[in-house]
Amino acid sequence: MWYKSFTLVLLITLFCGGTSRATDSPLDLVKARNLEVESVLAAAGEEVDAETKEKLKDIINGFIDFEALSRIALGKHWEQRSELEKTDFVKTFQQLIRNSSVKKLEVYKADKIVYEAPEVKEDKAKVTTVAYKKRKQVEILYKMHLLDSGWKVYDIEIDGASTARNYRESFYKQIAKSSYDEMYKKLEKRLNSK
Repeated sequence: MWYKSFTLVLLITLFCGGTSRATDSPLDLVKARNLEVESVLAAAGEEVDAETKEKLKDIINGFIDFEALSRIALGKHWEQRSELEKTDFVKTFQQLIRNSSVKKLEVYKADKIVYEAPEVKEDKAKVTTVAYKKRKQVEILYKMHLLDSGWKVYDIEIDGASTARNYRESFYKQIAKSSYDEMYKKLEKRLNSK
């Protein structure tokens, strides 16, 4: 269905952009990123070349709090890891998401994106957007927290399904079947097969 591919691109929409200022509101950041991605893709034309994809990948990495996302995704298994294991996991997980985040750029355009009023409470924020394409709609909830470097995304819910929770369920199943080491080896294998 269109929304499965479209959602991936909407994630890119949010994660694009340079370093954010701590004074920028979460909603302003989401809107600015949408405009920036549209600009990058419009300049690229019909064919998005490797250089543009790499640029988008670099931009994406600057806006996600991969350590927080990794910690949530590993859940109870995070604290059991050594500092080296945590560092390695974050790097590998980041690279996998980085590689997959530019695969469906052709479905980027929605007919309309509606931005709801953000919920901001101290250093946490939720920004909800609803994307419409033909008769379908997809609701995206961006969970953000404020760091010294500005607002960063630590989880995304797509029509109620949490990205971090989905990964956690997958990781828990794999670890229960074998071990953390085996699960991590599979992640590395996936990364190296790209």
